[in-house]
This record gives sequence, C-alpha cells and structure tokens, in this order.
Amino acid sequence: MNQREQWWLITDAGRGWAGGRGAACAAHRREVEATFTDGHAYRVDGPFDPDRSVWPQGPHLWMDADHIRLAIFLTRPTLREIAAVHTGKARFGWTEQGINGFLLFQYGDSPWNDAPFNPQRLTEPFTLQPAPRGTHTRVSTFLVHADTGRTAAMRMFTWPAYFLNHIITSVHRLAAQPYTEAAARSAHQDFYNRYPDGSSLYRLACSLPPEALCLGGQRDDRPLAGTGPRPEPA
Repeated sequence: MNQREQWWLITDAGRGWAGGRGAACAAHRREVEATFTDGHAYRVDGPFDPDRSVWPQGPHLWMDADHIRLAIFLTRPTLREIAAVHTGKARFGWTEQGINGFLLFQYGDSPWNDAPFNPQRLTEPFTLQPAPRGTHTRVSTFLVHADTGRTAAMRMFTWPAYFLNHIITSVHRLAAQPYTEAAARSAHQDFYNRYPDGSSLYRLACSLPPEALCLGGQRDDRPLAGTGPRPEPA
C-alpha cells in the first residue's frame, strides 16, 4: 500500500462519501489484523500508512486472508462525518453487478456509499476463506484525512459468517468470469450511471436478498428481520 502500487480510480470526483466529493477505488495488500507487518499500529490522529500521506478521495476496500479493511479517505471530514464512523450504526450490503462486486455501507445518518472490489485486479490470488457458521469475522473501518494520511476515526465491527460467505461465493464467481480492463471500466461506469448517489444506493440495498445484508456487530449468524436499510428519510 505505497505510492508505487497501482490504484484503480473508477469514477470521477463528483461521486463520494459525502456532499458528492471523492472517487472510489480498489486495491489489495496482505496485512495482519490491526498492525502493519513493520509494526505500525493504527491510532486516531496517527498515520494510516507511515509511508504515505496523500490518498485519492473515496472508499477503498481490502479483503484478504488476514484482514478486511474499509477506509474512507476525505479531505477535511466534518465532525458529523467523524461521529458517524466513530459511533453510528453500521449497515452493510453486497451486490454483484456484472463482472464487478460492490460493498454497500452506511454509518449513522451518513449517505449510503459503495466500495468496489474485483478479484481479477488483485496482485495476489484472492485467498479469503469461508467462516464456519456461528462465527464472526472482524472488519476494521477507518476515516482518513485524504490530504494528510492521518486517521480521523477508526472502529472495528464483526460480520456474521452468512454475510462473509455470501461475499466470498460472489467473489469466486467474479474471479471465474472472462475479464478485460475495458469491460470492467465500462461495467463500473454503468453501475455509477444507474446508482449515482446515496438515495439510489439505498434503493439498491433495499432490493438485496437478506443474506446480502448485515449490521456491523450483529450477533446472530442468520439474516435478521430489520437488518436491511431503515426507511429513507423524507
């Protein structure tokens, strides 16, 4: 996760976490649960990556055998945006759109957003393994200042096995599909044309099957009534 790695910017700067700011991207790197392999620990107001201080704005998703991380990079995040990540109720969904997958998420009263993920763009094979039913997998979320690389908020959730396994099954399907760079970019743009903002992503989340939705920290390893999105604000 350094400046020499390839970052895939898949949309324009008009789409992002809040107020239409930022672009989404996807990348991959093997790491341990809460510490970089060089011993760097995550801390609020500390560097997200000690070797990097500037990031593209928007959500970024890493999934590998060691750790799942969702980082949201924003320039000058507001106190409300920080509080949403730090204390807000977390909702997650997964959707498979053509040859691409997208993690949908919402923290507190922030807009729904998405982080794309395609296993055919990884520098190493996708090795995340299914979890035994009844267990939970830890997922870390970070809100990071895009212009300084410092962590504004961080939080660890768990995903129930049914949701993780749904994602893994989907990712393996994506890995087996014919792939070209041009087709992937075209499919991404089509997704953003159909779901350009938080309201449209909310409607998409409402249409997902129960196994494609969960709450952060959900105890039961089964889809729950009410796990899906709350009613859209007026």
